[in-house]
Amino acid sequence: MLSFIHLRTFLTVIKQGSFTRAAHELSLTQPAVSGHIAALEEEFGMPLFNRTGKKIVLTDAGSILQKGARDILDRVEDLKGELTDLKALRGGTIRIGASKIIGVYMLPRILMAFRDQFPDIELQISIHSAHTIAGQVEDNAYDLAIVGEGDQIASRNIGTKVIGEDRLVVIASPNHPLASRGMVTIEELGSEPFILSGRLTASLQSLKAQLSELGVNLKSSIEMDEAGAIKRAVEEGAGLAILSRSVVERELIEGRLIELQLDHQILKRSILMLWRQDRRFSKNTEAFMRFLQKAFADTYVRN
Repeated sequence: MLSFIHLRTFLTVIKQGSFTRAAHELSLTQPAVSGHIAALEEEFGMPLFNRTGKKIVLTDAGSILQKGARDILDRVEDLKGELTDLKALRGGTIRIGASKIIGVYMLPRILMAFRDQFPDIELQISIHSAHTIAGQVEDNAYDLAIVGEGDQIASRNIGTKVIGEDRLVVIASPNHPLASRGMVTIEELGSEPFILSGRLTASLQSLKAQLSELGVNLKSSIEMDEAGAIKRAVEEGAGLAILSRSVVERELIEGRLIELQLDHQILKRSILMLWRQDRRFSKNTEAFMRFLQKAFADTYVRN
């Protein structure tokens, strides 16, 4: 008889690439793991792995079962969520993925407000690059995710919805020659040294696309990977930068950085909510999605 435990063992062996490592992860003996795989092979009447020395490789039958096992176990988790909803509509856990700028600078205030309203719901937040988050959404790692617009999300397995706009601002040290100007043209930025991200982040992708349309190429003097380091370098007078306004909000209020006003062009990118298309939303997730959309609409409105 087909067993969920055997299917989990099978997927763990694939993930670990070894019966021994799978046994360690599952807190089983290696003979027990081998027995689970043997039971599956007997159930389906064909081998699932080719074993050549210490290396194991999926057979065609194993590849088919891999997809089916994932679908079955994902559905079991969904059923558990439905039954949990029946017991306590406001309990349980929501798994949330977020890209770095959004997860570090935008979400904390929203999450605190949601927790005040729904104190029994546990929120598990994972922060990675937007590209990584999109891949993990497709792998069903989250109930939903929030990212900044960058690469087009081509997968038909991922649903998307724009829930707000992230305004990008040009920042300078208060001592910079342009800081005293009332208005700066977009063309003037082309001759100024900029501090840019060394990685092709979603923010940088969106920014480069918008500037390319305007015929502007920024001159990079320094490359840094973290937004915190970039704004600190600008504060020290190393050059200009373009960052999400949420990243530099405190420094602008305190006067440690200055926002340069552009003559006509507003730089911005969309904030996207992502989910796996075939995923059933729990009542908790639906409540969080509604809360999230209202919070972003109230705070990050379109111009």
